[in-house]
Amino acid sequence: MKIETTSDQALGYPAEVMGWGRYPRSHSNVLPIFSPREAERALQQRVGLTLLGRGQGRAYGDAASNSGNVCLDFTPSDRFLGFDAKRGLLHAEAGVTLEQILNEFIPRGWFLPVTPGTKYPTLGGCVACDVHGKNHLSISNYLERLHMLLADGSYVTCSPKEKPDLFWATTGGMGLTGLILSVELRLQPIESSYLRYEGIKANNLEEIFRLFEESETCPMTVAWIDCLAQGRTLGRSIMMRGEFARKADLKTSARRRQALAVSHNPKLIVPINFPAMSLNRFTVAAFNAVYFGKHPKRVEAIMDYDSFFYPLDSVLQWNLIYGKPGMVQYQFLIPSKHSFEGIKTLLEAISATGKASFLAVLKKFGPMKPQGPISFPVPGYFLALDFPVGNGEILKHMERWDELVLKFGGRIYLAKDANLRAETFRAMYPRLDEWLQVKKKYDPNNVFVSDMARRLGLLSPGGAVPKMKKSKLGTRGK
Repeated sequence: MKIETTSDQALGYPAEVMGWGRYPRSHSNVLPIFSPREAERALQQRVGLTLLGRGQGRAYGDAASNSGNVCLDFTPSDRFLGFDAKRGLLHAEAGVTLEQILNEFIPRGWFLPVTPGTKYPTLGGCVACDVHGKNHLSISNYLERLHMLLADGSYVTCSPKEKPDLFWATTGGMGLTGLILSVELRLQPIESSYLRYEGIKANNLEEIFRLFEESETCPMTVAWIDCLAQGRTLGRSIMMRGEFARKADLKTSARRRQALAVSHNPKLIVPINFPAMSLNRFTVAAFNAVYFGKHPKRVEAIMDYDSFFYPLDSVLQWNLIYGKPGMVQYQFLIPSKHSFEGIKTLLEAISATGKASFLAVLKKFGPMKPQGPISFPVPGYFLALDFPVGNGEILKHMERWDELVLKFGGRIYLAKDANLRAETFRAMYPRLDEWLQVKKKYDPNNVFVSDMARRLGLLSPGGAVPKMKKSKLGTRGK
């Protein structure tokens, strides 16, 4: 959404700000950024306020909120700046969305090298979260350069070879090292925008782990998992494997002529908040039983990319089904050595609470080079589950689950977090001090801050400790 501003709103307009989970909610000044010069001007005029770059707000919790201070809305900064067709190297402003990239470059025979489960985030936000998807690596592995504005007002370019400390601290750094202005990303070539899909039932956790191990050469794998199953069916799942189809794989001449078609699947919309009791153990258990029961033991098909990568995008505002209090996602990773035991223990603990997750996804990360100091991916298995906030009881359960994750050497994904404690976060991310030293080097006075940064202690050591400004900001239009 393009947002207009006026000259007397130098530091933006007051607005209620939240992530995709709509929990927690805060108030900030929101300033649209159309150019690097406007970002620089905001830096010069901040008068003691802290700043935070913000995209489409698709992180779930408080990662893109900056209570009582300023959020710089980069969604108007959405131009393509260049494309090297020989190398597939795209240079785009940070506010470009993944959907824009797909719409423009699929017809040219290119696709995103990594994509999360929605195509609506901005490119800058994906870098800040070091997003991952159904393949085995995160987006930082496909970045050529980042172009940034730092706290001292300087413009810099960083890469794995040029200012590598800044590059790796920024990928997964949740927007706290500086403002990402534009990104150079290597796209992957494709013959078609369709995928060869294979779905396989797994009756329990042992079977789905075995399928993941057997699928190591498959380019893309993920599993839907029934988090309410218990006993012998604990962890029953549906493995979803895929790889891009070649043009010759498309069986009809009509489809071959449209091999590089952009998907325009029809959209549904959730118009209002659902009642708080709509998602409960009984409704979710019924859905899971039907979904698992109707799926064939094994099925193969040619599938359009929207249906494979972005099934939830077919329902606009689907987050409203969790009710007015919002939702939280609990996404944790257990390293390879303890993956099976850890996932099994957490599944048993989650199922025992009776808290039902309508969406539950299991994924494996294979061998990889070290990522950024606080980037989420390491070799192992992760599980992602969504829960209604309701009366807040789920947050207490999550604190107990955090202890189990920590016991197995695991970690929580910051892009989905709204509840982790600072001391637990520090224990989960052993390279945190390395990241803090980079933060101190490039932002010693804590110019770039978020509500998450305050909550988790992601602040420059020895620098100013910024507080949430007391504010009478109201929602725009009130």
